Amino acid sequence: MIYVVGSGPSGISAAVALLARGERVTMLDAGIELEPERRQLVAQLAAQDPPQWSPTAIARVKEYMNAGKSGIRLKYAYGSDFPYREADRYLPREGTGVGLVPSLARGGFSNVWGAAVLPYVEDEMADWPVPYDSLTPHYEAVLAVMGLAATKDDLAERFPLFSTDYHPAPTSRQAESLLRDLNAHRDTLRSRGFLFGYSRLALRPRNEGRGCAACGLCMYGCPYGLIYSTGATLAALQRDPMFRYEGGVLVERFVETADGVEIRARSMVTGEPLVRTGSRVYLAAGVLSSTKLVLASLEAYDQPVTLMDSQYFLLPLLRYRGERGVSRESLHTLSQVFIELFDREVSEHSVHLQVYTYNDLYPEAFQAVLGPAFPAFRPALNSFLARFLVIQGYLHSDLSTHVSIRLRPPRDGAPATLALTVEKNPATRPALRRVARKLLRNRSLLRAVPLSPMLRPGDAGRGFHAGGTLPMRARPGPFQTDVWGRPHGLRRVHVVDSSVFPSINASTITLTVMANAHRIAAEEVPA
Repeated sequence: MIYVVGSGPSGISAAVALLARGERVTMLDAGIELEPERRQLVAQLAAQDPPQWSPTAIARVKEYMNAGKSGIRLKYAYGSDFPYREADRYLPREGTGVGLVPSLARGGFSNVWGAAVLPYVEDEMADWPVPYDSLTPHYEAVLAVMGLAATKDDLAERFPLFSTDYHPAPTSRQAESLLRDLNAHRDTLRSRGFLFGYSRLALRPRNEGRGCAACGLCMYGCPYGLIYSTGATLAALQRDPMFRYEGGVLVERFVETADGVEIRARSMVTGEPLVRTGSRVYLAAGVLSSTKLVLASLEAYDQPVTLMDSQYFLLPLLRYRGERGVSRESLHTLSQVFIELFDREVSEHSVHLQVYTYNDLYPEAFQAVLGPAFPAFRPALNSFLARFLVIQGYLHSDLSTHVSIRLRPPRDGAPATLALTVEKNPATRPALRRVARKLLRNRSLLRAVPLSPMLRPGDAGRGFHAGGTLPMRARPGPFQTDVWGRPHGLRRVHVVDSSVFPSINASTITLTVMANAHRIAAEEVPA
């Protein structure tokens, strides 16, 4: 029996690959789920067309999602905090300035992600101990599972599609207008290091006969379940007789033996200790949880490891002209346009920019920013929002803040605690200013002005593009892993989430996490 720990993107990818090899797989998972009454609410909405949705039901789905000066504090799913629930209890942490949190949910953060999917850039993976081509079949495999909304455009030159089975997502009027202006100056922009195109999203074209209704609820949770969540794949795997799912299980440590691995866990229902024994274990619990598991199992207390981050930031854009009626438009509210910057005067590595058009959280955010002055601004709000876009951007980890992680030993009945210490990178702020200046210098081509005073860098890990605590190396040393994600000195334990990334690119992370997990689990590994 092979065990996989965690049901998020890396865990599901590993399980799919292992089952394809004919292995018996048991998935151990904390598995916290959406509350039954909210599941019932979503089921009711899924059975109806948007005009039939009641204002009360919509209000429930949007519950607790608030936008402030720095954006959304945490993204909820259908009005629920279940993706984050119990994390403080079962994975205690100390430290300030860290935006990354763990998830104990069934499906992990695939319940609340932005669904953006780009592969890593080949020439930015020189520090990986595996060739880029070795990931190609695994990119293809995971895209076949999740579904892809995309258009073949200039982005494919540096970011292959790795799929022929894709479909276009509906595009808002603001996005179409922006792309028209970008394409009008395409050659000049390309010569200046801009590469752009339609966003690529992990969206299914249909579910239970329903397609995208452009209802604008993407930020709260798709009522039709079109935004990919690994929970959907997990439900399909549970119909496979070679697969078993054990929810309500918190894995605490492992012990490798001569011919297997002993897993020591605890029931989250009864608190009773549990022991499972398998031939191999694939750790896919997310970077914080997997790192803690490895450190605890090795009894490496107070041993520092470094979490690498892709610095997240928000930067508004104001278009030269607006599109009327954006607040009444039927649209999806995921990213609509991707812009990639390849300019070594800005960054040695590419910079990834996701462009978002109107969503109904913008007026709330403006109210928070303007405070008492908001009533005076209200008459001009609609015309302003007609021109308003938001960039959600990411830098390479070389330009980003790092976090030192140490596992404090249990004391006086208190559990072991992750101590997180932010290590600021002096290169981060200058890089962000260079990005803003790059956009400003090209404003006449973009037909948009960056509102640089409103640029907001996120806390370390806030964009959830983080990892590298146990990086893969061709010849791993202590607290490093080999090409199969095996920590130094271990043979039957594989870490398959972002913990093993040698660096964190600016591009979206989840697709490469899934592809790498699939690669590790698909290969026959020497004992």
